[in-house]
Amino acid sequence: MNAPVTITQAEKPYLVIRSVTKRFGSFTALQDIDLDIHKGEFISFLGPSGCGKTTLLRAISGLDVQTTGSIHQDGRDISNLPVNERDFGIVFQSYALFPNLKIKDNVGYGLVSAGKSRKEIAERVSELLGMVGLADQADKYPAQLSGGQQQRISLARALALSPGLLLLDEPLSALDARVRARLRGEIRDLQRRLGITTVMVTHDQEEALTMSDRIVVMSKGRIEQIGTPDEVYGKPASPFVADFVGRMNFIEGKLVDAASADCRGAVLKLDSALTYAPGTPVTICLRPEDVVVRDTSGAANAFDVDVGVMEFMGNHFSTTLHVLGSNLNISADLSMNDVRDLGIKPGVRAKAVLPAERLRVFATAA
Repeated sequence: MNAPVTITQAEKPYLVIRSVTKRFGSFTALQDIDLDIHKGEFISFLGPSGCGKTTLLRAISGLDVQTTGSIHQDGRDISNLPVNERDFGIVFQSYALFPNLKIKDNVGYGLVSAGKSRKEIAERVSELLGMVGLADQADKYPAQLSGGQQQRISLARALALSPGLLLLDEPLSALDARVRARLRGEIRDLQRRLGITTVMVTHDQEEALTMSDRIVVMSKGRIEQIGTPDEVYGKPASPFVADFVGRMNFIEGKLVDAASADCRGAVLKLDSALTYAPGTPVTICLRPEDVVVRDTSGAANAFDVDVGVMEFMGNHFSTTLHVLGSNLNISADLSMNDVRDLGIKPGVRAKAVLPAERLRVFATAA
């Protein structure tokens, strides 16, 4: 698989979204959205239902024009252009194939509308069906194909006119887990081979983390964070992002000083000094997989713990640890090797480290 897109400071964004707001009556679905997307990038809009991600995609496509703000694509102002004058292909969750047309006619539908010759259409359809691995399905009807095959046909149709922008509206959510995992790899590989700028809407964090160059995390019509998958997962910018992307321990406490916090009787050392005053309520976030139980000697934030419930998850144990001398319980994902080598089981006493460099600290909202 090819390397992710590398963006230099000198490159002009391919898609520029500025101050985009969308209102439906008194309800504000999008509020002052600013976003730059570069040529060849794969961007995911990630968030829960009602966060505004689909509304933003529809504003880009012209299916729901924004109330205020502007959108430029490749230097061209498309803010108020009708759908048919914008340069994009779109793949919907529901495939949206014509049931009465053969596969080859579904893929070539846009080419016919564009007035291409029969020869051009036949050549392009053959090329696209080969590209998505379904060259032998040309004369079948959509109902004769599986869901995954139908979605690949929908993708081929979206690419037929060689658009500058590919929009994916929850394209995999109607598929079962195994097909979904395979198809997301195929889509990502195809996107990289073609170098087409792609925007995908999804509520599935795994899809966003595995497919994207950057992720736009949204909540309540606003952007919470923009970053690479590593940045969004490892350095969440807010408690919302920390909670929505992956599993997280949320540890409530109060600052003792600029570099430590009392969390239910367990004093945690923090990696960097904070500007909050002593006594400030804070929420400290720690991923369960970041808890360390091996080679703990001399480490900061090393605690004696009692091992509680252990749930076997296939490749690790999801484990509850109680920090001795406190009222603090921590969820930890312990590897099979650690559990076996250290003899960890419910009821035993162990040592655990909550690494200071892995702690994300936020002032608790009043």
